[in-house]
Amino acid sequence: MDTHWQPYSTVCQVCKFQYNFIGKYETFDDDFHLLLKRLNVSDWNIEKRRGASGHKTRDYQQLYSTLPDHLICQLKRLYQEDFQFFNYRIEDYVNRTQLIC
Repeated sequence: MDTHWQPYSTVCQVCKFQYNFIGKYETFDDDFHLLLKRLNVSDWNIEKRRGASGHKTRDYQQLYSTLPDHLICQLKRLYQEDFQFFNYRIEDYVNRTQLIC
């Protein structure tokens, strides 16, 4: 598998290390400022960025609506630990009421 698509839980070895800070790409600005505050860095000036990727939940819902259920289930299994570790819900991205995996 291409390393860009590997689950973060595999790449970052979440269970091997005890992380004391985890930032999310979607909330980069807020997370970065929180990290600076925790590190007592007050003189760092960073420009506010637009949304991380510019994509909204509805964009993902529209994209995933084109995939058949069995592929959605494969994605759900592949990234299951990532969803748990990083507090994501597949239901936020996949709008299917009858999805049974």
